[in-house]
Amino acid sequence: MAVKVYSKEALAPDYRTMVLEFENVPFDLQKQRELIYEYGVEGDEAVIFADQYLIDALDDYLKNSPKWHGFKIEDDPNQPLEKWWWHLNKIAKGEFPIEKLPEHLKDIYIERYYKKPR
Repeated sequence: MAVKVYSKEALAPDYRTMVLEFENVPFDLQKQRELIYEYGVEGDEAVIFADQYLIDALDDYLKNSPKWHGFKIEDDPNQPLEKWWWHLNKIAKGEFPIEKLPEHLKDIYIERYYKKPR
């Protein structure tokens, strides 16, 4: 069985392209973002841009994923909250703890989704 090897240098630009062209590029967004984390390229400018774009347009991604890709993006409650990409529905509902998001996503989250605890 062949093992797929990912180029660390290609992960960030590939992720950015996948997020920007999500409607036309079938891929598992959460698994791709997990690779970004595993390979330690989260601070790459292309990743930060793609993360921000994703969160800003998250409602569209969640709503249209079944139509575009044939599957619904689901949260994985077994993943820690620090891995925010496994909790996209919770983010879109404004139920995600803001302190668990990276700094580059907090302003977008506050503006678009966050519901302050009462």
